[in-house]
Amino acid sequence: MFKPPELLFCAALILFPALPASATTSITSAAFGLSSTVKVINTVGVTVGPVGAVAGATAPGYAVTGNVASLNTVVDLGVVALVSAGLRLRTGVISTAASANGTTPADTTSGDASALVNNLNISLFTTAIGSPVTALGLTATSLNSQTQVVRIGNATTLQGQSTFSNLALSVLGVPILSLGANATVAPNFLAYDLAGLRILLNEQISGTGPGGVQTLLTNALHISFNNFLLGGRALTGDIIVSQSQASISFDPVPEPAAWTQLIAGFGLAGVALRRRRARQPAA
Repeated sequence: MFKPPELLFCAALILFPALPASATTSITSAAFGLSSTVKVINTVGVTVGPVGAVAGATAPGYAVTGNVASLNTVVDLGVVALVSAGLRLRTGVISTAASANGTTPADTTSGDASALVNNLNISLFTTAIGSPVTALGLTATSLNSQTQVVRIGNATTLQGQSTFSNLALSVLGVPILSLGANATVAPNFLAYDLAGLRILLNEQISGTGPGGVQTLLTNALHISFNNFLLGGRALTGDIIVSQSQASISFDPVPEPAAWTQLIAGFGLAGVALRRRRARQPAA
């Protein structure tokens, strides 16, 4: 039996508010302890890591961890005019973790990632005759980064932080920076930037991708080389220590005003349909 538009509109007013309303959320998080892409320009080079990498994605929620007992490697940077060069990367225990809550996209609300690197020792050196000469030296008892994402209602918050214990940095034998136990610095703290060598502490990079995905990446330490001259060769590449990242995408719950607009739209459509039928001649 045909129902007049007025009845259809009334049904919409009654049924529409009764529909369940919930945000659907997707969260991913990841972490690793150390990676290096440092090489001599115009050579193939050797990539190290990412060491201790972990990652996860909802739904459902997850909790993954990684553990590496130690790292001790030397990247050979070749010999130029009887001068050899190398990059030593040494750590103690590396612990990483990534997690998120929820069982379905509707009840997923938070996620985080962390990376802890103990007993870090980075040394960029040259050797000609005798003992090595250190061009870059960095040691730390520990470096830790953590990135967290939380959704409350229709609002999301992404936060990152890095903690350093007993970090010491020197370039060409000159002390540059020293930090005590459980030290923190401001986001994107520039420790050194000269002659193609750039060192950032607590680097935080945020962005929004396709579909409104919000992401935050935290690097406790980021050393980058851009045509950095070392013993007759030019270096390029990056060393990243203690990286954590999290991202979120969600379809928010419509606000009450949005529901009102939707219902009003149905009402206008019903009125327009009724008027159009009223103008049609009787058969």
